[in-house]
Amino acid sequence: MENKIKIAIIGGGPGGYETAIRLNQYGIPATVFEKERLGGVCLNWGCIPTKALVKTSELLRELSEADTYGIAEYSRTQDYNKIFERKNAVVEQLVSGIEFIFRKRKIPVVNEAVVSLSRSSEGYLLTTSSKETYEAEYVVLATGSGSKELPGIKIDEKYILSSTGLLKLSQLPKRLAVIGGGVIGCEFASIFSTLSVEVHIVEFLPRLISTEDEEISKRFALALKKAGIAIHLNTAVEAAERLDNELCLKLSNGSDLIVDQALMSVGRTPNLNIDFSGLDLATERGFVLVNDNMQTNLPKIYAIGDLTGKMLLAHTASKQGLHVAEHVKHAIEGGEHALEPINYTNIPRCTFTFPEIASIGLTEAQAKEQYGEILIGKFPFAANGKAIAMSSTFGFVKTIARSDNHQLIGMHIIGAQAAELIAQGSILIALGAKAEDVEHIVFAHPTLSEAIMESLEDLRDLSIHKT
Repeated sequence: MENKIKIAIIGGGPGGYETAIRLNQYGIPATVFEKERLGGVCLNWGCIPTKALVKTSELLRELSEADTYGIAEYSRTQDYNKIFERKNAVVEQLVSGIEFIFRKRKIPVVNEAVVSLSRSSEGYLLTTSSKETYEAEYVVLATGSGSKELPGIKIDEKYILSSTGLLKLSQLPKRLAVIGGGVIGCEFASIFSTLSVEVHIVEFLPRLISTEDEEISKRFALALKKAGIAIHLNTAVEAAERLDNELCLKLSNGSDLIVDQALMSVGRTPNLNIDFSGLDLATERGFVLVNDNMQTNLPKIYAIGDLTGKMLLAHTASKQGLHVAEHVKHAIEGGEHALEPINYTNIPRCTFTFPEIASIGLTEAQAKEQYGEILIGKFPFAANGKAIAMSSTFGFVKTIARSDNHQLIGMHIIGAQAAELIAQGSILIALGAKAEDVEHIVFAHPTLSEAIMESLEDLRDLSIHKT
């Protein structure tokens, strides 16, 4: 006999587990199906472990400049075994914390994969890898994504690694090729370069992190080159061959790149290894199609996170999950309630490299295409008191507004603590703020956020410290 449950959430990543917790807060029972530990790729093999490594690389950079701060002959030796152990300890602390919340709230977790989904008399029948069956009224698909491969070049997790495989390395390679110059590739390139690994980025497109504002992207490439990272733009990897204990990458420019290992970071592909028996789930390029409420074409089946292909970020999945919880709550209560659709343009995007990059809203090119005439305000960290005191003067803040009504429509930051600073831009843009609204805000001094203030003032040529 099958187990009857109200809501089945397939996948325990940020989207899935936050949906379950919010439903629990509403008094709505949900069961999470997760074959690994809660937290998904983000907590276990993505966002969190990489940020632990980012912190180590930040400290190493500061130690290399210790004499600038009057600290002479400071040791910069590194022990990757300890770095690796700390990374794992950080992951364990966070994941065990989520598991504790689930136990405390008595949210059931089935540690198995769901292999098939079919209709039942009262909803949907889920079958797990152990042949156990569950009947659910509602289903939330939150199965995430995996590393994409290039034609003819397969990830073997020995010489050609996924991001998960790279994070599992307990020993550093001497030479690393990063295939793909997007967010994931550039983050790992920045980390491993600081750890004294020779790093090459091979990118098919004409610039790195092509989804970011072009001016930011160009300035970023200069910083990576200065850090000693070799960048091969407009270049494809056509083949990969083993040479004893080395890896030879055949590049489209006719050259060979010899390294010890390579990271495959050319994008993500949706994970949906479920047999939808008799169900015609609508997809496009493998991603599940959803409406503004994350509903699929099948009644009472939702999809969230990377699986939807909207914006492959953990906080996007979380926001979608909370939206689903709200929608399900109103559906169960029987009331009509129109939820405001998620504005994906106004979801912040962060790249934890050195320097950091963060943005929200439209790029300069997108803004010009959509609105024609626009206003652009900029302010360099080189003129910010706190940045000078920190010896972190690289980069700037760039703010974009409509020319007709001065409404803020984009903010782009490259430099120290960009990922933290962008929250201010998120708030301003989400609330529909205009350039003039900066007059009603007092920014503390001395702080990096004053660079945001002055970029906003510069929209009207009123920046005090811009030369």
